[in-house]
Amino acid sequence: MQPIVDDTTGEGVELTQLAKKCAGWVLPLGRAGLFIDYPTTSGVVTKAALEEQGIRPTITGHAPWNIINWRTRKRGAKSVLSLVVLEEEYTVSDDGFEIKLDKQWRVLRNDGDIYTAEIWRKTAGLNFQRVLGPLTPLNAAGVPFPDIPFCFIGSENNDSEVDAPPLFDLADINVAHYRNSADYEEACFLVGQPTPVLIGLTEVWADKYFKEGVGIGSRAAIPLPVGADAKLLQATENTMPKEGMDHKERQMVALGAKLVEQKEVQRTATEATQEEAAESSVLATVANNISMAFVWALGWTAEFLGVPEAGIKFELNTDFDTTGMNSADRAELIKEWQAEAITWEEMRAGLRRSGIATEDDKAAADAIAAEAEANAAKNAALGLNPDGSVVKPDANFGA
Repeated sequence: MQPIVDDTTGEGVELTQLAKKCAGWVLPLGRAGLFIDYPTTSGVVTKAALEEQGIRPTITGHAPWNIINWRTRKRGAKSVLSLVVLEEEYTVSDDGFEIKLDKQWRVLRNDGDIYTAEIWRKTAGLNFQRVLGPLTPLNAAGVPFPDIPFCFIGSENNDSEVDAPPLFDLADINVAHYRNSADYEEACFLVGQPTPVLIGLTEVWADKYFKEGVGIGSRAAIPLPVGADAKLLQATENTMPKEGMDHKERQMVALGAKLVEQKEVQRTATEATQEEAAESSVLATVANNISMAFVWALGWTAEFLGVPEAGIKFELNTDFDTTGMNSADRAELIKEWQAEAITWEEMRAGLRRSGIATEDDKAAADAIAAEAEANAAKNAALGLNPDGSVVKPDANFGA
């Protein structure tokens, strides 16, 4: 399966690169899709044929706007896809200088527990014509597939329902921030430049001395009649749009942090076993959904190649280090524990979030106690205090 990892799409896109592309769809839009395609074969395909002819499955990512139609049906207690329609582009003509593209639709069906594929294109008017299929892809043993090899990836889960885009709120505030910015820039353009104001001029004086306009600056003198005055009119800073921008920037920072923060609350000892499953951020949920979808897709490719599915793993990183503590923060945390303001578990939880503490609390406490006991015994053997300091003589010794 290594060639699938190195060239997942058949166009040079590697497995991790495709996962990043899917994340780029799920975060702003709420969903994406993975489609496993197979070359047309007849009968059983040997391993030698697979290697010599380059016959292998490919995994293609699909943006949500290209997944234009889908249906599901029940198979016992399980809900399976019965129809998926994917919008694609194909090359109409290529003269070496210009490529002309048009749309086509890949129709994936599963009407009777056998997966078939068709390709349709638009003809004159609003008519459509099937140009390929129905084809029935076969696995390495020459057996048809019972399911459509397509998987949804969502921001909440991987079912066929459309999930909310995680970045929608952030984008909404970003648009409002742009409006404030546009108002602020327009105000700066209209009234930001100093405007000369001449007070006490007569029409005769203006016609005589200012026919060519009013020159300003150190190289231009402004002749004024007796009692007249000249000033520069400059608008004061309009802080309302700027304050609106600053406020929205703080909101966007908070929303961005909310995407990666852990949904963590204090738990009892009984609930501690559920801690790992209960703690998840929005971004971690998206990463886990993508990982599960790729494990599923790699399982399909393994079935086509006739290799075992067991042992297939694909995991995106979910350790987003946004709450790391510096040395001063750690010292303050330990100081609060020593002052009995927080418990040992709370102190360890803070160190664990920052990546300092890695062991279980009980195991860490036992190890620390055992180490302290060993050091005390060693110091006693050397004639030292338990903390390793030199034993001071008694002040009354020899009196």
